[in-house]
Amino acid sequence: MVEWTLFQTGFDIFWNDPIGYFLDLPLLSQILIIIGLVAITIAALVLVYYILKGLVYLLYYIFKGLYYLFKGIFLGLSKLFESFYHAISGKSKKGKQKLLSIPESPQFSREYFLRSIEQNKFKIPNYCTECGQKITESMSSLLISRGVGYCFHCGKEFKLQKIYNSTF
Repeated sequence: MVEWTLFQTGFDIFWNDPIGYFLDLPLLSQILIIIGLVAITIAALVLVYYILKGLVYLLYYIFKGLYYLFKGIFLGLSKLFESFYHAISGKSKKGKQKLLSIPESPQFSREYFLRSIEQNKFKIPNYCTECGQKITESMSSLLISRGVGYCFHCGKEFKLQKIYNSTF
């Protein structure tokens, strides 16, 4: 007869009666085992959450990429077949026709006005003499077009003054 007790280990007690084994442990060991089981459960849940989240992101970007791939393929094919159709039928493409509009008044740039002012020898101030702020482009364009402008900061009126060349 074979002695099976020879192959018996300390774990046999645990596998035969796990609740009894757990209750036989000291209180501190029971608390540590419960804390360990809770920690392992939480870690497993977090791991499962991130794995599922990664799978969802993976599937989302795969389907998004496939959508854009098929969209590009079908758009390219439709344009190709459309160009074949226009080439074979001889019909022109119906595109947006550009409306040509002629401006009512010629558009002049600021440089044009500055050149004309230099030719007419007008003096445009760079800074306001009242508050010391720099003259803005809109104020200088008002000076050029109307001959009168106002400082946006203090309200001082400026008028174009003609510079007279006097030779001494």
